[in-house]
Amino acid sequence: MLNTSNFKQKIHSHGWFILINSLIAMAIATRYFAFLPEIPTDILGLSFLLSGTFSQMVLLASIIGLVTLPATFIKNAKVRNGTQAFVASLGIAVLFIDTLVFAQYRFHINAVVLELVLSGQVVSFPLITWITVIGGVIALIVGQYLLISWLEKPAAVTQHKLGRKFAIITFFALLATHGIHIWAAANAYQPVTTVKRYLPVFYPATSTSMMKKYGWVNEEAIARQDAMKMNRKSDLNYPLAPLQKEVVEKPLNIMILAIDSWRADTFNAENTPNMWKYAQDGMIFNNHIATGNATRTGIFGLFYGIPGTYWHGFLANQKSPVLIDRLQELNYEMGIFTAAQLEKPEFNQTVFKNIPNLRIKSEGNSPSELDKDLTKDWLEWYGKRDTSKPAFSFLFYDAPHGYDFPKDYAHRYEPMLNNINYLELNNDTDPTLFFNRYKTSVHFVDSVAKKVLDKLKETGDLDNTVVIITGDHGQEMNDNRMNFWGHNSNFTNAQVNVPFIIIAPKVNSKTIDWKSDELTSHQDVVPTLMKNYLGVTNNIKDYSVGEDLLGKHVDRNWIMSSNYSGYAIIEKESILEVGSTGQYQLLDKRNRPKKDADLNYKHLQEALDQISRFSK
Repeated sequence: MLNTSNFKQKIHSHGWFILINSLIAMAIATRYFAFLPEIPTDILGLSFLLSGTFSQMVLLASIIGLVTLPATFIKNAKVRNGTQAFVASLGIAVLFIDTLVFAQYRFHINAVVLELVLSGQVVSFPLITWITVIGGVIALIVGQYLLISWLEKPAAVTQHKLGRKFAIITFFALLATHGIHIWAAANAYQPVTTVKRYLPVFYPATSTSMMKKYGWVNEEAIARQDAMKMNRKSDLNYPLAPLQKEVVEKPLNIMILAIDSWRADTFNAENTPNMWKYAQDGMIFNNHIATGNATRTGIFGLFYGIPGTYWHGFLANQKSPVLIDRLQELNYEMGIFTAAQLEKPEFNQTVFKNIPNLRIKSEGNSPSELDKDLTKDWLEWYGKRDTSKPAFSFLFYDAPHGYDFPKDYAHRYEPMLNNINYLELNNDTDPTLFFNRYKTSVHFVDSVAKKVLDKLKETGDLDNTVVIITGDHGQEMNDNRMNFWGHNSNFTNAQVNVPFIIIAPKVNSKTIDWKSDELTSHQDVVPTLMKNYLGVTNNIKDYSVGEDLLGKHVDRNWIMSSNYSGYAIIEKESILEVGSTGQYQLLDKRNRPKKDADLNYKHLQEALDQISRFSK
């Protein structure tokens, strides 16, 4: 028979368990405040921040409490308390880990992030990081077990009847949170609407239709925000017109040699002596912006010549780029050699969709082993290919992404970290040891890339090959002192400025109109190749938003870059960062808010044209 008094005590203790975990969650959530560009000073913004944090953390703790509620029926105290402690610990641990993820990337853990992490796109965690996380979770479980056991004794604190008062405070906090956001959303009030992304699984209410009914909507501001939304429609109009072509008598070989996470400032005679040497016979562009701050959009823009905002539509349609289509039409031998696998992100369904017998991945247990494997396979393929046909090669190296190099590789830069533990990184961490390891990994890739370039030279093919050397995106080492490490988190130069070199017959600084410091983009690769080497005579704007780097130079004031859920308009002195719902921040080049600065609506309109041009 159920002991009613004992059961009530368990429920009472469980309620206190939820309350205390709510307070713990609030304490952890204050970590998010450190990453706000600035704490709101207006009454609405500050009220929303405080009430939203309070109510959201109580809500998350209550959900955990609801999940563990059935455990209160378990008679065995150890099993009962252990179950409650385990579930609560996982919840608190996920929240804390989310603050670490947000600290470095400014987005929360979600299905997309898990996909990126598991595919190694964002970061590859070393063993020491996993050990630290697992050890922390175990310690948390022990602490939660002791807490619930203490509360069930019962503890003296449980004699205070605070449940009703706490519930009333939570109710009014929820009311304030959603009421403020309903008004802010209807008026595109940025001090409130931009704050909401700083809390996890936080979806405050909107009611634009009701607000419109009573005339409480800022129509102009809403229309501007809606226009800036990222277009995920899957209906494509690409290219805008069928390609017009002329005969190409002797197609040149084409090679794109790309390096994952390659910063522009590590391409020099000291760090990359081999590629640097070959580049002296070509054209080096110093102010080159990748089309993304992550692999997905960086490689997409490189092959399609359009913004990465189109990724979702092209994936849904599994539409290959006109560049690849034209190469295959000209009977190019296609050699695709990548270190990372081509299924996440889904390049096998987009960029390389129509390439038969596609080599999906390399073999090896580390990025440097994968890089060695792809080099070996390319050398073998290139030696056996049909030399009566032109060759297209894509080599994509990965070692700098994982800060990796072989164990017996000389430590070019000292001192350096032996392992990368992202849990130990913070805004006060000296980046020197981190950066030295990264530069050594870049130096290693240069050593294997040398084998590829030497092969072209030895066979005499360098004289009839267009070689493009670049990175998919950059890699930040807390350059801007805002605790950003890695990529996929902002659009400052550290994350989007990459090396870019063209080596081709009759291409150098004396023969082309573009200067080395002019603003260029990944979007320029497709039109440059199509117009000059592949016989396509269309207006470039039929299939790309880029420019011909071998034609007459074009004055540029901005370049677009993007990530999975947003984009940025990058100007010489500012960055307009736009989220998927159209919310925006105007930032300086060090990722800090530009106060008292106005949007350049001309540039914005030009960007909106680019992200909608190839959608029906």
